[in-house]
Amino acid sequence: MKEKEEIKQTVKQYCLEPDEESYNEVTLIAYGYSKVKNYIYGRYGSIKGLSYLKNHRKKIRDKWVKSGFARAWGLPDRHWKSALDSAVGIIKSQWSNCKNKIKKAVYGNINLEKDERFYIYYILKADSLLNSLLRGKDFKKPKKIKDLEIRETYVHNLIKRYVRKHKGKNPVSRKARSFEIDSSMYGYEMEEGQNVLSIQGLKRGKRIKLKVTDERQFKGNLRIVIKSKERIEIHNCVKAKINKISEEEKTIGIDKGYSCLIATSEGTFYGKKLNSFLSEETERLNEINRKRNKLRSLVKKNLEKGHIRKARRIIKYNLGNRKYWRKKETCRARLESYINNEAGKFIKKEKPSDVVLENLNFINWREKLPKKIKRQLSRWVKGYIQERLEYKFSLNDIRSAVVNPAYTSQICSFCGYFGLRRGDRFYCPHCDRVVHADYNAGKNVLARKDDKEITLYTPYKKVKEILLARCSTVVGSLDMMTGSTRTPDTVISQSESELQKNPSVDLHSLSVDLNRFF
Repeated sequence: MKEKEEIKQTVKQYCLEPDEESYNEVTLIAYGYSKVKNYIYGRYGSIKGLSYLKNHRKKIRDKWVKSGFARAWGLPDRHWKSALDSAVGIIKSQWSNCKNKIKKAVYGNINLEKDERFYIYYILKADSLLNSLLRGKDFKKPKKIKDLEIRETYVHNLIKRYVRKHKGKNPVSRKARSFEIDSSMYGYEMEEGQNVLSIQGLKRGKRIKLKVTDERQFKGNLRIVIKSKERIEIHNCVKAKINKISEEEKTIGIDKGYSCLIATSEGTFYGKKLNSFLSEETERLNEINRKRNKLRSLVKKNLEKGHIRKARRIIKYNLGNRKYWRKKETCRARLESYINNEAGKFIKKEKPSDVVLENLNFINWREKLPKKIKRQLSRWVKGYIQERLEYKFSLNDIRSAVVNPAYTSQICSFCGYFGLRRGDRFYCPHCDRVVHADYNAGKNVLARKDDKEITLYTPYKKVKEILLARCSTVVGSLDMMTGSTRTPDTVISQSESELQKNPSVDLHSLSVDLNRFF
């Protein structure tokens, strides 16, 4: 199989501040584009719309043109057709993600027989069958699944439950600030030594002219992104060549964390300031929002008393959004730059051929966590971190493998025994080790790659059973184990000195927490 030599990446071009007429017209196009997408999401994003997705241009677009419904949008045909294609693509992507999650759940469901799994996989591939099943309609079974021995009512209800759980809500375009154009809707030209992008506007024969800051001329589809009147961006998807970072075979396990961006199984750490970046910005926003809430309360009181002019002055001079969002975007750009730099340093210094990482969602919001921690985690662009790592791995021809994350941060990477994590320290009561928690997790992630008993889809309860069985084996062979050269008294005293920094934690609490595993 031929290896990929190129990958896609997004490049940006920036516009100079446009005139009032051009800016208003671009804004109106973005608003109409968003209206079309939201209508598609609401009308065809549900289960009933599943049957329209396969050939949407014939079933939706042509029907709109024939009935004259398309004229209601007030947009040129190319703009609303582009919005239609974009919205349908997002709905298809949502269904694809939903089906992948269902397949994973089915694989890990120990109550299903082999024929029942095959039946569910087949139904998920056929949208017409899935649509009929979800809507409670009878359907003719194809030959491949007709003679399978299954518990039909149970399996059908299980598919419905899985769809309700994993599909999520219909997509929605909340901010009308971008739209797409194809190559026939724009062109570049030079006017008085200035590179100008001319795009199709709302009026026939009249194009919107946007001056750009450089002389590049993109090809293919473009996305116009309106950040503000002073900042309009042009995004273009291009192909980038893949550069192999290393010819040697080197496999590294990494643990992505909140306190440290990347901790490797080699004992190196990258992105140690991530915690301070997030905490600083989170607390800044918290303080600003607290003050703004007081001002909003003051506005409300003045309106109730009839002091309209005073309320308007407060809104005008103290509750503006331009500076607020500009500062927020600046901090986000600073954080994204830091993440990219640290990920680049990791690849440049370690030069791995293979990277093993966890399949993590980072945080379960149903857990009872302090508000302060939730605020910090909410500012953590976890999706951006995952996206940039995947992109940089592809760009440097690094193979990545995802493993089951269950208990990788709770077992000792030296003896396999259950221990306890406190902050950035991991304590193992069996081999008397105190190590960096992220380093310990990174080693466990690397070891999990070759673990034949624990696959990516092994349920976490089964993982716990396997690990506890191994712990009993380790305890039985205590004399054969090569542990730390330090004595237990030395380790305990060292642990106490480390844990004294947090008065709420002591060795008694460690032992109590450890007992819950046995």
